[in-house]
Amino acid sequence: MALFNDPIEIHRAPLVGDAYGRHRDWAQAVKVWEGVGAALPYRRSYKPEPAVRETSRMRITVYLPGAVAFDSADRLLIRGEWWESDGDPWPWRLGSRKYTQLYAKGVTK
Repeated sequence: MALFNDPIEIHRAPLVGDAYGRHRDWAQAVKVWEGVGAALPYRRSYKPEPAVRETSRMRITVYLPGAVAFDSADRLLIRGEWWESDGDPWPWRLGSRKYTQLYAKGVTK
């Protein structure tokens, strides 16, 4: 397993309503967690079926120390790049150590 040496921030945006419905206002996001973790390029390259889409997405696996209260709508800032959750986080153990593990995909906007 890689060393926990990646600076990671978790940002949470409020839900706002407008004429089109409710959405996250990322201009008003606040940092809810900051620390070091491991952002590993496992599952990083992903290409859907050719008939569906002709683009590829960047994906990573993220390990955070301890039990981190991560919401599936939160975004991660890792080494200056924005990522969003690709599914729910889950607790992961390695011996007596506890981690929060999640998959993330790159955010372009």
